[in-house]
Amino acid sequence: MLRIPCPKCHKTSYTSDVESFCSCTYCGFIFSGKYGPDRRQESRIEKLIPFVLSYQDRDFEARTSDLSEKGVGIKISDGPPVTIGDVLNLTIGDLSIMVKVMWVRRLSDGALAGLQRLH
Repeated sequence: MLRIPCPKCHKTSYTSDVESFCSCTYCGFIFSGKYGPDRRQESRIEKLIPFVLSYQDRDFEARTSDLSEKGVGIKISDGPPVTIGDVLNLTIGDLSIMVKVMWVRRLSDGALAGLQRLH
């Protein structure tokens, strides 16, 4: 376990993964030891919805990890090289949205990406 101070109340929290976002046990502030405060302003709903990501004339298996009014978190199997700033058209179930890639984290079996909805 690693000790990390909360950026808001400065009390010590403990985590085994400094990259994950979690809430402070004292004040509830959401932050990551590596990335700092959570910048998404609205609450997230954890929802796993499988879909096909079409990227650079190829199809990849993907799934949502969480949804909010302004964003979507996704996991891409055998991750394509999506890059920050890419604009994608996604079809997730009955929902068709245009999104911008805000961050990407490479994994050994794919990638995680944070997407911002464009209106």
